[in-house]
Amino acid sequence: MSGESERDPAATGKQTPSAAADRSRAVNLLALRAVVAAYLVYLGASLIYGELTGASSLPPAAAWLAGLLFLVGGGLFGLFTWRRWRAESETAKQPPENDDAP
Repeated sequence: MSGESERDPAATGKQTPSAAADRSRAVNLLALRAVVAAYLVYLGASLIYGELTGASSLPPAAAWLAGLLFLVGGGLFGLFTWRRWRAESETAKQPPENDDAP
């Protein structure tokens, strides 16, 4: 009995609907988190650039501190985003476990 329905989806290269949904969710979260990380980096760079050009209304120490905090926070959030996406992608690639198997 070697019917098409008995084949393992991972062995044939096809994804199950739940695996495809998990992968799609992982990509959507990656995009959202990447936008947030990029915006945090942009805010930090804007604060520092404004201080360097003299366009900032903040005290110099506050502009530098806030700018660096946003830059570091955005970078760390970007790193978290990348690692989380890789983990979610690996989880989506794994075949589902059958609890019904004998």
